[in-house]
Amino acid sequence: MKHSFFVIEDHSLTNLGIRELLQNSTDLSCEGFAMSEEEAFEKLTELDMKGSLPKVLVLDLFLGEGSGIDVLREVKKHFPSVGVVVYSMYSNPGIVSLVLESGGDGFVSKSSPESELVTAIKEVSGGGKHVQADLVEPLHTFKNLFQCLTKNEQFVLNKVIERVELKQIAEEMKIQVGTVEIYLSRICAKTGCHNHEELIAQFG
Repeated sequence: MKHSFFVIEDHSLTNLGIRELLQNSTDLSCEGFAMSEEEAFEKLTELDMKGSLPKVLVLDLFLGEGSGIDVLREVKKHFPSVGVVVYSMYSNPGIVSLVLESGGDGFVSKSSPESELVTAIKEVSGGGKHVQADLVEPLHTFKNLFQCLTKNEQFVLNKVIERVELKQIAEEMKIQVGTVEIYLSRICAKTGCHNHEELIAQFG
């Protein structure tokens, strides 16, 4: 059985390296690649029209000015049959949780052995889920903490983890920046962090 994949990664050498690594596995086949959100959706739309969408999308989280989380959500909206494995250098529990909440099917850290990504693609291609084993316990700990936050605090923390500016968070919530800062101070008090930067360092 062939497990087809498509790579979205904005660094050209890394993109090439991922594809070459995966194609060393005889039961994996590359359906294409992109280095931006716009390029990805153009190519995926073409593949969809040909009836040759990949089984799995291998997705980086930060695509220059673009957000891999946004790409993930749009892929799940427009191409629901495609599984998504996020492959990222950022693997703190808040990021992993956000990926899964946004519809991700797998998460692998770029610091993991190469075989981990191959395993994840095969499992997701078969309709399963795959989170790197050493990320599972921190993820559960984060989720327990997350449930102690109010809905507004959860929203703000997720946006902070996505690296969204406070002004934009305020616009999305239709509140003042000062109110967002109040939410942030409450989140810090509940999580033991001292500031915005520490929240990102610990959870994002």
